[in-house]
Amino acid sequence: MLMLLSLAFIIWTPAVQGQQTPYALQVGAGGDDASRGSSAMSARIRTHVYHVSAEYGNSFWLGDILANGAFVQFGYQLASANLYCLHGQTIGVQTFCDGSADTISDNDARWFWQYWPDPNFIDFYFGIGPSHSAGSDKSWHLYQILPNQANGWTFALDGKPVSSMNDFKWAPTRDPLLSVAEEVTNSRASASGRLGPVEFSDLSYSNKEGWHQVESLQAVSVCIGASSGCNVPYGLKVLGANHIIAGTGEQSREDGELLWTATFSLDLSIPFQVQVLVDHTPYDSGTVPVSPGLHTITVPSIIDINDTSRLRFQKWSDGSSDPSHSMNVSSNVSLEPLYTQQFKLTIISPFSNIQTGWYDQDTIVKISKPSSQAGTGVLGLLGAKFEFVGWYEDGRQILPSGQGDITMSAAHTLVEGWTMDYRLPIMIVELILGIVAILAFRTIYRKSPE
Repeated sequence: MLMLLSLAFIIWTPAVQGQQTPYALQVGAGGDDASRGSSAMSARIRTHVYHVSAEYGNSFWLGDILANGAFVQFGYQLASANLYCLHGQTIGVQTFCDGSADTISDNDARWFWQYWPDPNFIDFYFGIGPSHSAGSDKSWHLYQILPNQANGWTFALDGKPVSSMNDFKWAPTRDPLLSVAEEVTNSRASASGRLGPVEFSDLSYSNKEGWHQVESLQAVSVCIGASSGCNVPYGLKVLGANHIIAGTGEQSREDGELLWTATFSLDLSIPFQVQVLVDHTPYDSGTVPVSPGLHTITVPSIIDINDTSRLRFQKWSDGSSDPSHSMNVSSNVSLEPLYTQQFKLTIISPFSNIQTGWYDQDTIVKISKPSSQAGTGVLGLLGAKFEFVGWYEDGRQILPSGQGDITMSAAHTLVEGWTMDYRLPIMIVELILGIVAILAFRTIYRKSPE
């Protein structure tokens, strides 16, 4: 993660110019990649008032690198007692004041902003607020960096604009959003050991879809300005969702270490307590905690209720038609698989195997049979045939002919009704018997004595 030297306190009066290049010790957190390209940024910072010696300066800020390569930040500072310019430009150790100056005393926490056209050089524009403008000790305040109508930046505290910067034009952010506690010292690789600790929460960004809180936090722990031998004696602690404390006495972290990942609620409504797979892990209907990012939710395409009734997957409540649904989770989600009930149609025929089929509820099924069916075996040889007399269910005729419609509002078992036409076989039998009788008579007649 690229970090920057903000140097909130190198806004010296002429009496202290000429000191050596300072070092910046920074601890805090960076947001996730989704905060890149944002148009505005926001964080809540809890004011902590304490004394800062003449050798050190502490600041607590929200900021980011912009797409044009510049750097912007807004927060509050604690300075050692001295006379300071409240608005101007600092180049190296020289400050050009284009506004009023004020004596800042110990324990006077004031908001400040800085804009660095090129963060690789000590050349920045700045503004400092009036006395005690960061609020009382232990008070929370919302810091926001917003684009304005003049195509520059507006700095808002608790929802109210307090200053602006219009010398350079607005640009979207380039890197993940930052919330940082920083100590600046002129002693090489030296730290006071008294930075903060200060709380940061609700690190957020705005884009065309509105405001979003970051979905993860990665540790910032860097020393800027020293080529070697610079250690950061400060640490970080996670207090809750998107809520950290940074500074003295907290846990040491590696720069870039994952501090926190948001969990969102995936509320699932699944029929008949069927298990659903979330990333291949089974869950029952209910709330499943998931991290931001891509997840796959899978439900059965068919749910059997009993032998003659089942549910067929139709679509998800968000419109997806795949029972194995991949979705990018970035907020709490309610998801329901929508099923269509199906009923089984069974047809029993004396001339073929049992036939079955599944049909959506209230589907109209057209059924048909020929009016007659040739006999088989001996009956077939004799020319017998069967006449269709209707469809039967539970012993009751429901359709008198071979053509008809069945509405699948429930399961149905239909039995084909047939009756045999005996007329042709009887005539054939009678003819055969007649022939046999004639032949028998002729045989008897020939054998009789003359």
